[in-house]
Amino acid sequence: LKRALSRYEPETCWNLICDRLPGEPGSHSRKNYFSALKDLLGWAEREQQSLLTPVDHFGSDYLYHLGEKYGASRASINTRLSQARRFYRVFRQLGVVAVNLDPFSILERSQVVPGEHRVYYSTKEISRLLARATLSERVMLLLGCEAGLSTAELTGLKWPDLSLPAGTIQLERRQVPISPSLSRVLAPFSEQQGGGALFSRAVPVFELADQNALRAGVYLLCLKANVPYRAWRGLRHAAGVRFFQQTGSLEQVAKLMGVENVHLVRMYQEVAGQSVTESSVTGQLNV
Repeated sequence: LKRALSRYEPETCWNLICDRLPGEPGSHSRKNYFSALKDLLGWAEREQQSLLTPVDHFGSDYLYHLGEKYGASRASINTRLSQARRFYRVFRQLGVVAVNLDPFSILERSQVVPGEHRVYYSTKEISRLLARATLSERVMLLLGCEAGLSTAELTGLKWPDLSLPAGTIQLERRQVPISPSLSRVLAPFSEQQGGGALFSRAVPVFELADQNALRAGVYLLCLKANVPYRAWRGLRHAAGVRFFQQTGSLEQVAKLMGVENVHLVRMYQEVAGQSVTESSVTGQLNV
């Protein structure tokens, strides 16, 4: 089980713990728990969070993820949290984690802010990444740090989703503007890939096998640019700060980020209000 958890393998984990969970084999309850396990492990793998030795803010970060996924559906969020707690109860019973480990106990403390430990790439770091990036990598970076796309949105992005004349990107849950910096690199990139005909063909903008390929690309680019790797979410959070600086409205930021709960974007307001330092993000990038 320890090996399966360290490798984020939901099927193997499930086979080892399902008998300790509520419901009969094949029942709706069991299927729901399996779905919850896949969600927890999938999130942990994407965020490179250890399930065996979780960091102190593991619970609040997972709550932030649930808030993004389920929006205002408090019942769905509570159900997933309850299921995650049950998984850790089983992990403790089986001895794969410490007997007193409960990564969700932090949520019982007062004034816990979901996502308060978010990491951001600074303006200087993004500039260094852009300086070392190829044309296609520049487009990727700006889709993250200026348009706020998630890894799933970027890997699923197709050319018809982009409208250079309108200056917009149409995503499943929202429409976001194409910044001037992004527009300046999108135009030559589209020509490089085949020209205007691309925008009428439902083909991917990037040839990426999966979200892990995207993360690997960002990691290698960080090494090349001598920038600390803060995962893709660091770029998306930078976009959140930028959106607040541009609009001054948490409601608008939530809409642009595809988040239904305004509470989940309040941290962007706090970061935007700080002085401009190496660890804060502000202003328009020059590409």
